[in-house]
Parts: sequence; C-alpha cells; structure tokens
Amino acid sequence: MKRDYLSTLLMQVPGILILVVLLSGCQSEDAAGKPLRLKMAHVYEVSSPTHAYGTAHLEERLKATTDQLEITVYPAAQLGSEAELLEQLVAGEMDLIISGPSFLGMWHPPLGVLDAAYASRDLEQMLETANGPEMAPHWDELRKRYDVRVLGTWVYGSRHITSNKPIRHPDDLKGFRLRLPGAQVWQASGSALGASPMPISFGEVYLALQQGIADGQENPVPVIKAMGFQEVQKYLNLTGHIQSSVQILMNERVWRKMTAEQQAALMKVIQELGEDVHRGTVEDEARLIAEWRDNGTMQIIDDVDVDAFRKRAREYFSKGFSFSELYNQITSD
Repeated sequence: MKRDYLSTLLMQVPGILILVVLLSGCQSEDAAGKPLRLKMAHVYEVSSPTHAYGTAHLEERLKATTDQLEITVYPAAQLGSEAELLEQLVAGEMDLIISGPSFLGMWHPPLGVLDAAYASRDLEQMLETANGPEMAPHWDELRKRYDVRVLGTWVYGSRHITSNKPIRHPDDLKGFRLRLPGAQVWQASGSALGASPMPISFGEVYLALQQGIADGQENPVPVIKAMGFQEVQKYLNLTGHIQSSVQILMNERVWRKMTAEQQAALMKVIQELGEDVHRGTVEDEARLIAEWRDNGTMQIIDDVDVDAFRKRAREYFSKGFSFSELYNQITSD
C-alpha cells in the first residue's frame, strides 16, 4: 500500500521532482564550502531519554566534529505524527527522522519483530540483534524499496506493565484491559502476554487509567515517570516483555549527496549519542525504581514469572506472523 502511494506520487509529479533534484544540485555547487543544513524530526517529548540524552545534543556534537554539516532537530511531534514523518521522509520532504520497528513494520513487515514480546532478553541482546546479520537484509530492503537508510538503533527502554493489582503470571492478565499502541505488532504482543489489548492514543492514556477505561499500560520506567502514570497506577510489574528500540532514519538521496567527511561525522555522532541514550535510560530506570520502592510511590513487583510470560509469547509468535521465521531465529537460545 505504501509502495503504491509512492509510485502514484512519483507518476503525478515527475516534473516537480526533477526540478527539485536540479535545484538541489545547483545549491550544492553554489554553496561550496558552506555547511549542509538538514532537518530532523521525531515525536518524543523533550524529557524523554531519546531527546534529553540524544537529539538535544546532536547539533553541538556535530559542531565539535565537523564544520560541514548542521542539523536542526524538531522534537515532540512538532512536524507531524510518526506515520506522517515516515511519509515525509520517503517523499524527500524530511532529511532525518526517528521511528520504531512497529511503524517500520507497516512498510516492511519483518521489521516488526523487534517489537514482538520477548524477542530479546535484555537491551544488550536487542542491540546485538538490531545490528547483526539477522536484521541486516531487512534494513537493506527498507533502503532499496523506499530510499530509507537506517543510520543506527537506539534503546528506548525495557517495557514493564503498570496496574492496580499485582501481575506475576499470564493468568493474572486474563480479561485485563492493557493499553498498547495501535500498531498490529503491539496489539499482538498484548495478546501474547495473555491480556486483552486496547489501542488508546498515547495522549489519552492517563485519563483512560484514571477513569478505569483501561486496567493498565506498559512502557519503559522513564516514560511512565514523564507521563505521570505512577499517579494513577499502584503497581509496577517488572515484566520486561519488550526491549524497546527506535531507529535513526535518513533519506537515502540526501545521504548520497553528502561528502564522505559529512557521512563519517554524522555516523560517529549518532553512535556516540546512542551510547549516551542507552546509559541514561538504564540509569534513569534504576534510579526511579529505587526511589519508588523507597518512598512508596508504587509497589514494585520483582517476582514476576518471566519464564511463563516468555514461554507463552514465544509459542504465540512462533507461527502465523510475517516475521515468525525471523522471530524463531533470533529467540533460539
């Protein structure tokens, strides 16, 4: 469907696209010696680790590395939703964006595997998988089909369930209305855990929990804190069911017009900031759990039967999904 949209767009406005390419070439030639200025956008709040430890520092890090490249970052969905930003990237209206596997899976379904429950044991294994040979051909397919290059994968955090009753076993989720994002792989992950998944937009989750429309939600601990979910939920159940990630994406045509120096500088900064985001996310989670345990903000459920959840999820995803073969491959211990 996305491919058809792009083909139609290209057929409708070939003259415009050719003119844009020509003008871009002229601009590059006339602006010799001046830095290449690019735009980057994402939907994550400024307090989120993705921005606070990552993209908030992108411009200054680049300046310390090269004088040939400048990037302006627009966080917090200023320029559109995640789906809209992807459309803009493919159409060449945006240079760089950040998106997650479930949204990328709408374009190339196997990519959704990284957001399937218990595809990874921990954040380190998730990064190893994302950067390893299993995922490489699928990132390459994204580039070949849509001119979208993956510059790197950053951690988003270990996702845990919050609730108003303890959740220790899949049986505890029977009939439990668990809010998850609306993408298919997220909803499937809710079912894989044993819950009744509910697609509620992120901005409406707090009210849904407060009014009892949803029984619980799941997110990394820093996100739970940022959104205030601890104010309307009593328990933090350490399920760690998804080791969540985001991908740093760039329009391939923009990448190709960059010099080797610009490409190397950008890749260096993306990698360094990814390490900072990883470290900051893990430290924030540990600090918040310790604080909440100490001051009673939430009751921390440590003795979750993770093996039971993992077994159920792996049976659920082992067949019937576009990424089942890949899921079985990356979860084989």
